[in-house]
Amino acid sequence: MKVSQDLSILFFLRRDNGNTTGKGTLTVRLTIEGVRDGFSLGYQIDPKKFDKKAAAIIGKSAEAIEINAQIQHVKSELLRHYNLLKAQAPTVTPTMIKNAHLCINQEKKTLIQVADFHNAKFKEKVEKEKRSPDTLKKWVTTKDKITIFLKSVFKMPDIPLERIEYAFAEDFFDYMTLTEGIQDNTAMKYLKNTKQLLKLAVQRKWLTHNPLADFVCTYINPERDILSMDELSTLYQKEFTIPRLQETKDAYLFMALTGYAYKDALMLSSDNVAKFFDGEDWIVKNREKTWCRENVPLLPIAKEILQKYKNHPYCVANNVLLPINSNQRFNGYLKEVADLCGINKNLTTHTARHTFATTVTLANGVPLETVSAMLGHKSIRTTQIYAKIVASKVSVDMKTLKGIFNLALPDSLLYSAVA
Repeated sequence: MKVSQDLSILFFLRRDNGNTTGKGTLTVRLTIEGVRDGFSLGYQIDPKKFDKKAAAIIGKSAEAIEINAQIQHVKSELLRHYNLLKAQAPTVTPTMIKNAHLCINQEKKTLIQVADFHNAKFKEKVEKEKRSPDTLKKWVTTKDKITIFLKSVFKMPDIPLERIEYAFAEDFFDYMTLTEGIQDNTAMKYLKNTKQLLKLAVQRKWLTHNPLADFVCTYINPERDILSMDELSTLYQKEFTIPRLQETKDAYLFMALTGYAYKDALMLSSDNVAKFFDGEDWIVKNREKTWCRENVPLLPIAKEILQKYKNHPYCVANNVLLPINSNQRFNGYLKEVADLCGINKNLTTHTARHTFATTVTLANGVPLETVSAMLGHKSIRTTQIYAKIVASKVSVDMKTLKGIFNLALPDSLLYSAVA
């Protein structure tokens, strides 16, 4: 099919050796002045359903509509690349058009190439125990989400960096939330990672500017269950005869008094306990999630819990400080602990960390900067979330106090106060 004075684009079915289905692979061939090149579109098609002259699938089935639309898209894209290349170079070859369409270019990077570069570097850090394997999984998932989005919306396996525009972020977010059903906050995290990939491309001089720099990743702060001081006291005083519940309660209390997340508390060993500059016992460790230093002085009850399990068989055998179960079992046991303690809240490994940030520290006057350092946050803005929770709690408590105070006032004084 002649689409210009020089360029010919032909769609045909290629019979592959060893293919016993009788189907052919949909292939496109580019020809310029007798020179040919081409590539497969990946579809396996019954030859009886393919119209050679029209270069289209016969019928109006969903498959036929999809493939015919893809044929037209590829055809227009190839012609577009041909015209662009012709304006830039005196000679254009079929291979140049193919490479431009498939994003095969050694000089200009693509988004997936940047993701592969980043993830390879990150993997090296994981192997050197400088980053968390769980965080690497999130980066790999980010690449997978981008790939699926590109194939579904852009109908291409990759995209050149220079073709990414601001609308890419909005379209990517809509695709994840509306098509894949991903929660808004999770989708925003993938978008944040994508922005970081483009920032890396700018730093490496692969891109002149970050087209998503002005896109603001917004998050909806979920309601966070936190324990009050009375509820912490109830937990501390409650003794269980069942070992698994007692161990779960003690480990949870330790997390609530140190701010350590489940994964970090799980991996604590005697090597992480040290006498610090002030002569006190501290837990010194990098967070698994962010690899930021999280140094926390041990409160008396936290030290008491560690001493209690110093010679526990599980702790001795695994060189850990606490006998903690798998996350799923631990959270399951916590529900039993909460029920038996009369605490009507959904206790999870996360609520312990939230409780440390609010009830244990901020509500008792510990400065925000200090709390941020103990939690191992990269940015104090993350810690400010907890400050808002404390402010909200103060507001609720004061409204309760206001009601009690008003009931206790003489009518005459109450009247004058209202007036």
